[in-house]
Amino acid sequence: MTKGTPSQRGGKIVHFRCRRCGKHSYHRQKRACASCGFGETAHLRRYAWAKLK
Repeated sequence: MTKGTPSQRGGKIVHFRCRRCGKHSYHRQKRACASCGFGETAHLRRYAWAKLK
C-alpha cells in the first residue's frame, strides 16, 4: 500500500447508465449524457464524423 495522494483518493462514480441510450455515459453532476445528449437537448446527439462502420 502506498502512502500519500493515491491512497487518499476515493472511488467516486461519475458516470451512470443513461436512461435513453443505455450506455454508462450519463454524468451525474452535469445531468447530461455524453453519448446521446440526454439532459442537454431533446434531439439525439450525432455527428457525421462519428458514423459507425
